[in-house]
Amino acid sequence: MADPKQILIVDDSEETVLFLSEILEEQGYGYRVANNGRAAMEAMAEAAPDLVLLDIMMPRKSGLGVLKDMKKNPVLASVPVLIVSGASAVTGVDVQSGGERPKESYDDDFARSYGQRLHEIMEGLEPPDGFVEKPIDPPVLVEKVRELLAR
Repeated sequence: MADPKQILIVDDSEETVLFLSEILEEQGYGYRVANNGRAAMEAMAEAAPDLVLLDIMMPRKSGLGVLKDMKKNPVLASVPVLIVSGASAVTGVDVQSGGERPKESYDDDFARSYGQRLHEIMEGLEPPDGFVEKPIDPPVLVEKVRELLAR
């Protein structure tokens, strides 16, 4: 039997890590966890994963910083990256398109400006291979993971 594909989960939320790990285990994938961007880069220096599930908003190096560093590294540049983030919901700005999403209150200008800034930063980067919004829909996640691992 072939070794299971190894996926690196990079997220600072223990709840999200638990949820993602349960989904991956059910599908027979192996996984490792990094709770911040620096730990993710250290983990990938030890062994390149087959796929990275990457949160955007994290301490000690953002997911965008990780993505940027991966694309500059010849060993990691070809590793597919699936962004798994609630940034669009938190900020009211779709991080992929830059379009504003209606929020319950437009009083939170800071969150909206942060979302617009995230979008601007992402425009300057090589795009990730996929994007899944939190709250995570397991069938959507599994489909994207399968698609990216089949490349």
